[in-house]
Amino acid sequence: MQENEDILLTFDNSVREKVTASLGFNQNDKGELIGADKKVITNQDLEPIKLDEFGGVLKGSKIAIKKKDTELVKYFVSR
Repeated sequence: MQENEDILLTFDNSVREKVTASLGFNQNDKGELIGADKKVITNQDLEPIKLDEFGGVLKGSKIAIKKKDTELVKYFVSR
């Protein structure tokens, strides 16, 4: 692997809770992901993300990505 190569983390539904926990995310009463500061985690469009919608985070940040085709294509396929 080259040093400049972007790293892409992928995972399936069986480890979703472990991945979100490792990022410090929990769920609120509405099922939305929240950070350690109890603020709701949103995507770049400021939409709250629920656990079953979580698809990853943008490189170098904690901006979450929803697991839906339009967002995944926007950030990963078009790289």
